[in-house]
Amino acid sequence: MRIRAIVVLTMILTPSLLTPASAVASSGTQTYELHLEEPNMAMAPNGDTVAVTGEGEFSVNPKSVEASGRFTHTYAGGSTSGTWTATELLEYQSYGCGVVFGDPIPANFCGGVVKLRVMLTVGSTSLPGILTVFCVIGPNPPNSASEGITLVVPGVINFNQVVGGDNVYVRVD
Repeated sequence: MRIRAIVVLTMILTPSLLTPASAVASSGTQTYELHLEEPNMAMAPNGDTVAVTGEGEFSVNPKSVEASGRFTHTYAGGSTSGTWTATELLEYQSYGCGVVFGDPIPANFCGGVVKLRVMLTVGSTSLPGILTVFCVIGPNPPNSASEGITLVVPGVINFNQVVGGDNVYVRVD
């Protein structure tokens, strides 16, 4: 009787143990505040840099975003400043919450990669772009991860090298 109970229990629990944790964890709505209070910087291959600040909120399942901020593009001849507004959440990959480089922090402080479609505006000119924010909070950031951003303006410039930054995603539900 005891062996039969163990076999039945094993058959019941095995499928749940084999289900990936991310599939279970990502099935519900998750909402985060996005904070880029200090300039997050990236550099293009030609040496130009961009500094981005901003804030907002994004949700997964279903995907949505309301975020905006400012940017400054610095180049050899000077600089140009403008605003950015998120128009679509393209992707969110979580690194986890509540720890940074092994040290505990508030449990609702989270990290990962957030990729946003944005509209960049300088004066009366607007261009579409892709803003990616990297936050190294969590127990699972890649070894090569750096805190900061990248910004691609298709056909114009690609700020593809993270220079640095300071940002956080705060889980609100």
